[in-house]
Amino acid sequence: MTVRIERVKRFLRAAATLCNRDYPQYQEVRDTLSRATGLSPENVEWAFENAFEVHPASWDLEALCRRTPECGRAHVILSANVFVGALRAIAIAIAAAPEVHVRASRREPQMLEWLARVAPGQFELAGELTPSAGDHVWAYGSDETLRELRTKLAANTVVHGHGHGYGIVVLVEDELRRATSLRAIADAIASDTTAFDQRGCLSPRIVLVQAELPMARELAQALAAALATRENVIPRGQLSDDERAEIVRFRDTLCVAGEVFPAGCGCVSFELQPLAWFLPPVGRVLHVKPTGNAIEAARAESAQLTTIGVADPTSDYAARVRRAFPGARLAAIGHMQRPRLDGPVDLRHAPRLD
Repeated sequence: MTVRIERVKRFLRAAATLCNRDYPQYQEVRDTLSRATGLSPENVEWAFENAFEVHPASWDLEALCRRTPECGRAHVILSANVFVGALRAIAIAIAAAPEVHVRASRREPQMLEWLARVAPGQFELAGELTPSAGDHVWAYGSDETLRELRTKLAANTVVHGHGHGYGIVVLVEDELRRATSLRAIADAIASDTTAFDQRGCLSPRIVLVQAELPMARELAQALAAALATRENVIPRGQLSDDERAEIVRFRDTLCVAGEVFPAGCGCVSFELQPLAWFLPPVGRVLHVKPTGNAIEAARAESAQLTTIGVADPTSDYAARVRRAFPGARLAAIGHMQRPRLDGPVDLRHAPRLD
């Protein structure tokens, strides 16, 4: 265990160079990643300061190694959704094996190239991966990509696949009434939503509110105001034409089936009548869904949920949520995008430690 932890620590020390504002090439790193990802420079800076986990607690590194099987050679296939995800993916592979090969996303290879520059010799860049029987492969991408990958790999190759997933927020009326203000709750959720322009698997997309309709509607309005204010600090980045069109279609549909509140470049929709479960588009779009039982409302989606934000992770209600969704990370709102470096960010298929 000690050798594995030291390998990871060495990598993290090297990677920490990239988020150090005194690094001579910091501005180049930031601007390169902004162009590659479409995120605003401010969003890239937020990610480096808040979601680039290069200083984990010792017990988190121990947990990461306990969750990670050992092997002789590890391979990583990265996705382009969240650039800081490369750090965790490589750290896990380094914990697994002394020899690591990493293939970048074709859409965003820059983060991997920067990591290779500051951590020379700690992993190998690979255009194509050729794992052999007994090797382990950590793959990140769409469910379809992962299914296709499994058909191409050698027999007895061990695949750790991390596919589609998203986050939700669950709030109950008692917590809303105890809060200093709905705006404080809305500000926390807006921070989680703004990060990476909602493209990550930890990004909240739906807010379930177990409360009377007027309070749920008031929260939706507060969320819209909080997102608009947050945009002044961290502007939204570039969206594709398809993403923009999807937001317009969503907004037009929800204007008929509910209410839509403008939220800067994004929007917050609100159900007036119960609707079937649906996923809003990315790009700072939230859907507020009032419900009589938030846990039951989300249960059918449990296989897709990677994280659940709650007002108070220490509350009795949060404990009920944790029991109902054991595969999802539980996080305080405002911290959904800042997971501990204790294993894969997506714990749905990771070994449990309790």
